[in-house]
Amino acid sequence: MPFRTKKTRVYQYDIVVKGSRFRGSCGTEDYEEAKAVEADIRAQARTETFRGGAYTLSEALGTYHRDKAIGTPSEATNKSMSKALLKHMNERAQLHTLTNADVIAYVARDRSTCSNATVNRRLQMLGRALKHMSDFYEAKVPQLDLRKAETKEPRERVRELSMDEQERLFEHLPTEFHPFVSFALMTGARIATISGLMWNDVDLKNREITFHMKGDDMMLFPINSELAALLSALPSSNLMRYRNHVFTRIDKVYNERVAIEPNGGTFGVAWRAALKSAEISNFRFHDCRHTFCTRMLRATGNMKLVSQLAGHKDIATTSRYAHVLVDDMRAALDGYSVIGAGPKLKGKIG
Repeated sequence: MPFRTKKTRVYQYDIVVKGSRFRGSCGTEDYEEAKAVEADIRAQARTETFRGGAYTLSEALGTYHRDKAIGTPSEATNKSMSKALLKHMNERAQLHTLTNADVIAYVARDRSTCSNATVNRRLQMLGRALKHMSDFYEAKVPQLDLRKAETKEPRERVRELSMDEQERLFEHLPTEFHPFVSFALMTGARIATISGLMWNDVDLKNREITFHMKGDDMMLFPINSELAALLSALPSSNLMRYRNHVFTRIDKVYNERVAIEPNGGTFGVAWRAALKSAEISNFRFHDCRHTFCTRMLRATGNMKLVSQLAGHKDIATTSRYAHVLVDDMRAALDGYSVIGAGPKLKGKIG
């Protein structure tokens, strides 16, 4: 019968038919629907529709989510990406029957409702899911050219929060969220990484944090005195479920501290309201990351160092902040004269 684990509300199936084991996600939180899905899978297995590592797209994404995403900072993001893929692709299609044409068709449908960057992130997640199924479940996986299917992304804008805007933001943001936003400005970490940060990942003794990044990557981030003071002052939840979460908020209904949702939720409402009240326009939470990188590059002039602190795999990604170095060079030139007290240049030369 379908079952749920403590970490997910979506029903799973784990059945054995003719000596072969089939397991994955039913793709629904409704028990009756889950039973129907399981019955359908059992029937297909008996008629030998599934044979030798054959899985449907829905099973592959569900299995990848269960094995790699549940309990991580990227759980909510991974779930939403899976839903988007299944919305525009045939969820019952056998993996080995997928073609590049299916991928291109998906891209054409999805990019009409979201940015090219979002479509590309979903394709990359699909690639990781297929590789996972091949590596661990011996699934029959097609050779798809997902990189070629990616769409061109516009150069990402860099929006830095000015010190005046920062002061106004904290003035209007509820105090309980100040540490959450301060941490983002201090580290440049993404919102999913921060909301999913656990005390197990924080080593105050050795002054380092283990960040769980997108794409299942991890990195060590050094803790300076300012960051150590912030972390040491954070309150903990009395609820066993949230006791290991570094950042929590007060649930006004139960008057207990609970985890901060990375997408929408109470924090999202408070964040947008604070931006509006502070009259800060064209600023997103992810811009806290841009602000950190820009300020760090301005302070150090060391692009390689900033690239490492931001967790960029390619320093070319960090080059978007190069305008800071250009500004510094321009400022230096403004205070420097090649000809000193020589003749002043006026009008046209020649």
